[in-house]
Amino acid sequence: MAVTEAIPTVDISAWLSSSATQKEKDRVVQAMRDACHVYGFFYLAGHGVSVEDQERMLECARAFFRLPLEERRELWIGNSMGKSNRGYEPSGLQTHDGVLRPDTKEAFVIGAEIPADDPDAGNFSMGPNLWPKSLPDEEFRLPIMDYREKMVELVKVILRILARGLPASWNQPPDVFDEFTIKPSLPMRLLHYPPKTVVDDEQYGVGDHTDFGGVTVLLQEPGREGLEVWYPPTEKWLPVPVKENTFVINMGDIMQKWTNSYYRSARHRVITYSAKTRYSVPFFFNGNMKLKIKALDGSGDEDIVGEHIQRRFVKTLSSENKPIFAS
Repeated sequence: MAVTEAIPTVDISAWLSSSATQKEKDRVVQAMRDACHVYGFFYLAGHGVSVEDQERMLECARAFFRLPLEERRELWIGNSMGKSNRGYEPSGLQTHDGVLRPDTKEAFVIGAEIPADDPDAGNFSMGPNLWPKSLPDEEFRLPIMDYREKMVELVKVILRILARGLPASWNQPPDVFDEFTIKPSLPMRLLHYPPKTVVDDEQYGVGDHTDFGGVTVLLQEPGREGLEVWYPPTEKWLPVPVKENTFVINMGDIMQKWTNSYYRSARHRVITYSAKTRYSVPFFFNGNMKLKIKALDGSGDEDIVGEHIQRRFVKTLSSENKPIFAS
């Protein structure tokens, strides 16, 4: 691919089409492989998720953060079952870059709906969700869970394409990532970035970090900016502005580890020096938490998905919140 100082767009409509030729599908594989190998980020077009579904999710985010602070605090993640990490995260909970002050964002975290009597309930990132009492199910819980199911199916498509893009010399089957999708951890976060009009190089909406898991699908609010991706060849931060009817896709640390950096987990951050409030909805496909992985080229050491992600997450927490999620 031609290398430019902007993340590429990958249109997967041919992959999803029953009438597309194999050559057209192969071009999708090549485009996604190259984007993940060079940038670790890309815009996803032709995905089949309606604009109405996207706007509904952003409205759910707005609705939650319009709730009184007292009501949001009732859903604090410390009240979720065990280490399941469900509910409200106030501003300042996480520090993604150790030299910076805590992130200004606040979040509402929703995961797979794991019943309280499930054997895994209470384990890290596994358990029942917490829901605000004042927001009707049909306006909040139901559309959120419906959207999450669409995200699960979309990531399964992405994983199949990524599997086809691996080096032929590795001799990996097209279903190499399928085990990753069994009873996966699927946190989705409704994010709110409050306005901030004063430039402060010691505090961002989200500090410089990489994602912990497999694949992230980000929905950004139109008319807002702030996301930036680090591009090592030029040692520059590349802006990732909103592009109509696309998602922003990025690889996480698990995918980088699993592919021995063939698919790159790229550093990114959110700058929020604006008088406008910003909302976004990232969906994190963290995968099968019990799965043991080793680099697909045969190199490196074995790791367990859930243990890796838990270590990374706990590291970002303030000292008073670490005990909630530490092993």
